[in-house]
Amino acid sequence: MLSDEDKEQFRKLGYLIKPAILDRERAAAVAEEIDRYVQVEPGFDGSNIWKYDRLCELVVDPQTLAITDDIMGGSEFTFHHCHAARHDPGLKGIAWHHDYEQIPQTNRSHIQLHVLHYLDGLNGTVGDLLLLPKSHRSVMRRDAMAFMGDQLLPGTVVINDIPPGSVVFAHSALVHARRPQPGGGERKRYFIDIAFMQDGVQWPSYGREGWRETLAKMDRKLHMPNRPKLFSEDAFFDIADGVARIHRRPGSLAMLLPEQPDAERPMSGAIPIVQ
Repeated sequence: MLSDEDKEQFRKLGYLIKPAILDRERAAAVAEEIDRYVQVEPGFDGSNIWKYDRLCELVVDPQTLAITDDIMGGSEFTFHHCHAARHDPGLKGIAWHHDYEQIPQTNRSHIQLHVLHYLDGLNGTVGDLLLLPKSHRSVMRRDAMAFMGDQLLPGTVVINDIPPGSVVFAHSALVHARRPQPGGGERKRYFIDIAFMQDGVQWPSYGREGWRETLAKMDRKLHMPNRPKLFSEDAFFDIADGVARIHRRPGSLAMLLPEQPDAERPMSGAIPIVQ
């Protein structure tokens, strides 16, 4: 599905843009579903994703899964979450941050992927997506660069001109921001992000409660026998437990770990991250 050039770009820069891979009819249908739940669940956080047929279809979209296969190098992967939102004119910005799930942040041994859908595209009116290429190579707190707000940094890539139905595949450790724009009239910014986690380590759960139930309901609804790990809870540990284990621990956490022999990284074939 991905060319060698695509794979190289993702490996080096941490992102890949696929313009208009959702046709207008399908993008419009998903946007209509988002309009419905914005009215019913304004605080939608993804825990009830299984209730929304169009969003569930995006999670298992064959083209998305094929591209994710290439990025993961053939390694299996597990669904983590799906967020969706309708950003109206007057939308505020979001400061520089990354979304890589790890407690604490210590390495980038495995890939977490965010699949960002822009149903109505981006045209510089409601909000721009800002990316900091190559930042997925660094290990830092999620909010380490938040003090910079949403101002442009050296090397920033501004994404503000992509057609409807475009999808951005981004390494979750890639530092990014949202820059507000004042114009656009009635134009809305439909946004969906879907996260997948590479097999081989346990990841923090999505949310402190109900995440096992969400995965189980997604598995029953979508039933992907050829991808048995796609909705497996075995890929995760409870984030509340992870936070509790390190809370108020002094000094270097490395000294709390038992010694163990070096093991080869179980990532054969994945798009590697070059330091």
